[in-house]
Amino acid sequence: MLLNDPITLLLIITPFGLLTALMLCLSGIGLSERHTALWWWLGGDLLLAAYRIVDLLQPDVATGAYAWLGVLAPMPAFLLNTTLLLAAIGGHTLALLHLAGRAGSRTAQAALLLGTPMTYALGASMLIHSSYLLPWFFLICFITIGIQCRLALSLTARYRGAWGLAVGQLALLAFHAWNVISLLLSPPPPLAFDTPDMFTLPELAMDFMVSFLFTLCFGLMLQEQVRLEILRLSVTDFLTGALNRAGATTAILRKDAQRYPLAIALIDLDNFKRINDQHGHGAGDTGLKLFASTVTQLKRRTDLFSRWGGEEFLLVMPGTTTREARVLLDRLREALEVESMQLPFTLRFSAGLAQTERLHGQQDFERLLRSVDQALYRAKLQRDRVEEAELADT
Repeated sequence: MLLNDPITLLLIITPFGLLTALMLCLSGIGLSERHTALWWWLGGDLLLAAYRIVDLLQPDVATGAYAWLGVLAPMPAFLLNTTLLLAAIGGHTLALLHLAGRAGSRTAQAALLLGTPMTYALGASMLIHSSYLLPWFFLICFITIGIQCRLALSLTARYRGAWGLAVGQLALLAFHAWNVISLLLSPPPPLAFDTPDMFTLPELAMDFMVSFLFTLCFGLMLQEQVRLEILRLSVTDFLTGALNRAGATTAILRKDAQRYPLAIALIDLDNFKRINDQHGHGAGDTGLKLFASTVTQLKRRTDLFSRWGGEEFLLVMPGTTTREARVLLDRLREALEVESMQLPFTLRFSAGLAQTERLHGQQDFERLLRSVDQALYRAKLQRDRVEEAELADT
């Protein structure tokens, strides 16, 4: 068998494709239920494989024992081949959208996957005997790759692997733009479709390299997603989704989180042990989650919210006085009255409140915590109230 035999070339390249797919699957380990992006990318890779296999289905390409494969005339083979390529690009674009959390509805996904290939196929069927068939194909490729490139560039802030993907797509954009311009300026004769349009060794090698490198970059992005998820879980309370104590402490001591005056509230849910005893720990967990979601809806984007331990929560409000913080806590109390209607009990809280004009390290933070804890202790003597830290507390 010779290296210029198409079947031999595909047999040589298939193991590399399988290794690529295996690498991609291994990259997805740890994604748990968030594996949709992985399956869409693998689907795009399968469509890319089908895109080249279609060439083998033309008459006189496969000979001998494989002659029965020649079931497609050159014209339908060309249309199917190019349509599959566009569908593969759509599958990869959907994978990136899922990775970015912007996939949209199933209808929107179906439109993205099928809309472009169908638009191309409709236009190609009208231009099949004209000089503008190839410019039309390269134009559609330019548009679809441009959409994918823009998406990859938006992901570079989160995933370093997206840079490799974006650079490769920019190179492909330049290639397709050059083809569109040159073919429009100097239109070629219409394609005759009298002989099979077969790929060459350089074309197959280029397809393999582009597909492998893009898949490698996507695999790196999946690995980074797993790493970021592990990092998020390490600083997040599993039950409520708020920061845990370690995550909150690190975030509070960051310089960009310190705008003065800085108000801090230590909040404790009233009679929470009684709630657990009377209604069960499941109901208590529901109450904790409801409280956390209510605070998350009311707080500002710059505020830091943490489950400090048990039924205690810490709310840090940069650029806020204790007077302004009281307004937020009053709104929280009113919101809980409404939200608690779906529970067999009413959530109420006591809070200690303090304000500082400086926070220069761990010692200052611990001193502030002690003062706000003393204020919380006084508030819990009467419950359902807010007490501010006094000079003696600090």
